Amino acid sequence: MIVEQHALWGEEPTEDYPATYTAYLADPVPARANTPRPAVVICGGGSFTNIAPHEQEPVALAFLNRGFQAFVLNYVTSSTGDVSFPHPEADLAKMVATVRVRAKDWQVDPNKVIVVGFSAGGFICASLAAQWKSGSFASTTGERLEYTRPDAAILCYPVLDFRVVRDEQTRDPRIDLRVPKTGGKTGRDLLNDYFAMVMGGEATDELMAEVCPTTHVSRDMPPTFVWGTADDRTCPIAQVYDFAAAMAREGVAHEVHVFDRGGHGLSVANINTRSDNREQQDAVGAWVDLAFDFLVRERIVEA
Repeated sequence: MIVEQHALWGEEPTEDYPATYTAYLADPVPARANTPRPAVVICGGGSFTNIAPHEQEPVALAFLNRGFQAFVLNYVTSSTGDVSFPHPEADLAKMVATVRVRAKDWQVDPNKVIVVGFSAGGFICASLAAQWKSGSFASTTGERLEYTRPDAAILCYPVLDFRVVRDEQTRDPRIDLRVPKTGGKTGRDLLNDYFAMVMGGEATDELMAEVCPTTHVSRDMPPTFVWGTADDRTCPIAQVYDFAAAMAREGVAHEVHVFDRGGHGLSVANINTRSDNREQQDAVGAWVDLAFDFLVRERIVEA
């Protein structure tokens, strides 16, 4: 395996463009030395404040072992720069285009570039999948529009609609109690501050609709695989149903799996991501096979 680390927007990361990426490239097999591989661009979750390591390298290795070249994107977060929409999404658009531009160097098939996102990273991937054509991502990156289009999207317990998240998180009346050490702010205040940080403005219904992927689903979306768990309190599963319904209306090729349990943050659910949650991981462990089979049926990859 060849591992390379690069700045995304230039020779070195900068304050305005801090994104980096790590490429996990398979050593050429003599019998297939000139055969290009499909590629995955991986966006781990982390609430837009950081990126969870267990949703990065273990995911890359899982896909590498299935014949992919894997690229882990360290998109901008609140700990590294301006995380407001559409900055992380522009990072992903740039990464997808970069994989295509350097496809020959990395032995990648430029027509088989797939985005894989978890939680907040799922929001970023869903946004690009839904808005690659109608959004401003391509103009921001300076790349050709078609270079930024994913050939498929795999969304893992994704954030898809902040309105649903808000409604679920504010059901408990204790949300309006003051939170210690916050200068008198309530839980609702902190939630609105968080939404404002991610969206780049006051958390109104109008702005939430404007930035959320569910609002922008169109027939231009690539084939999309989505999975989540029924007991996920971080990313409520109701978002997935709404998103799936929108894809069905627009005729987008899609597959959706809702596991009855598991919670949140399960990654690829194997020995490399397991902590004290084996039961939860076992409940969802089939998702990698299901996603791969979906890509095969959509003729994006070969079995």
